[in-house]
Order: sequence, then structure tokens, then C-alpha cells
Amino acid sequence: MKVVNSILDIPHFEKPVSLTIGVYDGLHLGHQAILKQLDREAKKDGKQVVLTFSNHPSTYLRPNSPAPLLVPLNQRLKLLEEHGIDLVIALPFDAEFANQTYQDFFQTLCKYLPIDHLVVGDDARFGKGREGGPREIKALGLFQTTYLPKETYHKELISSGNIRSYLEQGDLKKVKKMLGRPYSLRLPFDALNVIREDDVQYKWTTGAEKVCLLPSAVYAVDLHTEGKKIPAIAFYRGFHSINNETELSLTLIFEKALPPADEIEITFVSYLHDELDSETVTPSRANLLETLKPEFFLS
Repeated sequence: MKVVNSILDIPHFEKPVSLTIGVYDGLHLGHQAILKQLDREAKKDGKQVVLTFSNHPSTYLRPNSPAPLLVPLNQRLKLLEEHGIDLVIALPFDAEFANQTYQDFFQTLCKYLPIDHLVVGDDARFGKGREGGPREIKALGLFQTTYLPKETYHKELISSGNIRSYLEQGDLKKVKKMLGRPYSLRLPFDALNVIREDDVQYKWTTGAEKVCLLPSAVYAVDLHTEGKKIPAIAFYRGFHSINNETELSLTLIFEKALPPADEIEITFVSYLHDELDSETVTPSRANLLETLKPEFFLS
């Protein structure tokens, strides 16, 4: 998958492409329905292209209270790659972008990208003032369009906003149902940022984009790296700084040493206990798997 950060850097395509446009934060089941339709159109027309944003639009529209991301950009790109996307155009959402009319935006885009079909959700609106609705886009006559209805779970709308709310409440079951997969974070595995406490503990403290946070607590997790899955306990603490960066501290207790890797994916399986000091819990390798059970933490 190729990633570019400017319309001017779009590579040449011999055949028409199918395009979708959106933030795609979390790549939940609603997003996945759009990508499935995009794939169906691409099988007829050619390549699959996603136009997304390198920053969440709320960082420009309401900089004092931007929406926390379900996943950071690097993880969003990885998820898009796993869905077979050929090209991602990750543009900055800034004043220049926000002040374009929908006519100017699409006419410029079509000079660099041979769009045959646009696939988006039925609430998609484009251009300054969100003036480019389905009727207006169709009237441009530049490409075909498909607007898909929203996906629901138990009659509740599947949206990034709803998933953020459930994540902040610690409701991992509902988050999993709406994402279509367990909630996870991909973190850089940089030895310079790892403090070894003993044979089975590591810590990360990371500053990043404003990322949505679970409640500080103890969780059962799976660690994925180099094709291996290792069960672990995570002592999880997080907060947002005054400049909207995310500070995340994780102490992970697991049975086997992790193999060297550039990054690690931490999948949150279940809540175990309210926040505890990891220094008070020191299981041995032999009984580690038993400690994954909630009763280990019962006082």
C-alpha cells in the first residue's frame, strides 16, 4: 500500500479507481461495510483508494477540545492496508482544506486521480459549510456515487463517537462488537523507552496524538509481536496533557520474554480489577497464567 500526503504526489493510474473519503477512525464495522463495497467496485474498475486525514478534523475545527482518536494514524494505516487498500491519501485537515468548496475540491482531485466511483456513508457531506450533499455531488457529473446506510448494533448506531464513549467507560464487550475485533493499541517497541523492572515487567510511557483512553485499571491482554501471541496482565494508566497529547503508562507482566520487534500490538481482552500499584503484585513465572483470573485480585 502506498501512502501520500498531498494530492500532487498521487501516482499515475492507467485505469479508473474507486474512492472513499473519511476519517476512518477505528475502522469499525460501519467503515468496513464501506470498504467491502469499495472492493466490489474496484473489482470492476481497478484500484481502491482512501482519502483520509493525517489529523482528526476536530483538531482544526475545535482545537481546545479535539476528539480523542480510537487509534493513532500509524495503526489506522495498518488497518487500511490489511483491508487491501492500494493507495491512501492522508491530507492535513487545515484552513486551506476546510475552506475549499466541494466543486473546487473534486475538480482538483479529478485532475490527479481518475475516479470512476465514490463510495461513502449516507451522512457524508463535502466542502466548506458541508454544502456538497448527494444531489450536489451527482450534479457535478464527475463520477458515479454510492451512499451506504449506517450500520447498527442492537439498534444502536455504530459510530466512532459511540465507540469512544464505551471505551472511556471501559465497556470492552460493546467496543469489540462495534469494531468487529477486540480493542488494541500498536506501540513502538523502542528499547530506549523500556524500563526493565524484573524478569517479567516492562513499562512504556508515550507521548502521542490525543488517543482515547480506557479507565485506569488492571486488564487481561494479549501481546502480539513477530507472529506470536503472549497472554499478559496490564497495569494501565493514562491521561491527556494540557496540549492534548496522551501520556500512557503500561506495566506488563507476562511469562516469556518478548522477541525483539519494531512495534507491539496490545489487545485488551477483559477488565480484571480497579487500578492497582504493580509493585504490590509480583507473580512468579510458574503461576502467571493463573493470575490472569479475576480472583487473583480479590482482597
